[in-house]
Amino acid sequence: MAVATAPAQVDNVPVYPRQSPQMMGMYIFLASEVMFFGTLFGAYFYLLGSHQPWPPPGSHPVDWFPIPFVNTIILLSSGATCHIAHLGIQRDNRQRFLVWMVITIVLGFAFEVGQACEFLEKLAPSWIGADPSLGMAFNANPFATTFFTMTGFHGLHVLGGLVILCILLWRFQKGQFSARHHVGIAAGSIYWHFVDLVWVFLFAVLYLAITLKV
Repeated sequence: MAVATAPAQVDNVPVYPRQSPQMMGMYIFLASEVMFFGTLFGAYFYLLGSHQPWPPPGSHPVDWFPIPFVNTIILLSSGATCHIAHLGIQRDNRQRFLVWMVITIVLGFAFEVGQACEFLEKLAPSWIGADPSLGMAFNANPFATTFFTMTGFHGLHVLGGLVILCILLWRFQKGQFSARHHVGIAAGSIYWHFVDLVWVFLFAVLYLAITLKV
């Protein structure tokens, strides 16, 4: 006697590779950011090669110390604290994540304050009682324009990163992340490390190379 067999159940849930779509989206976004900053660096090196001497005569020297150096220490430290916070959520240590993420955000805002002070010192020294001879107008020469453009866009990216970290912290407080589900935190951490890395290149090219005449 024939026995009817039920059709095999087909699982319609898509199976993704180990790389989550959210993280892949962040990597694609960072690839576009690499091209954006790569364009800015390319423009800077083109101007450097076509203008001798560099910076052009009359440019106020950009000192690497104290504000840029302190800002570098602050931002790199925030990268370390962000990594510690990420490790905390991976191990389901919620207190560790909360403390170190708050420290990361505070350091990020400290960097923005430092950069704002540097911009005021150069663009409007009289506002903060600085020496007027330290001033440097945005359109004074090609170096000034590229300097403010590159550091300004980086500052905006840091601000965007701070918005992301604050949203992640708010979602964490709402109980939306755990040791098993924290893709958003991982993506936000990668973005923060990216802005750290960009600043290292900016500090080397716009500050150290100019000051040390490399």
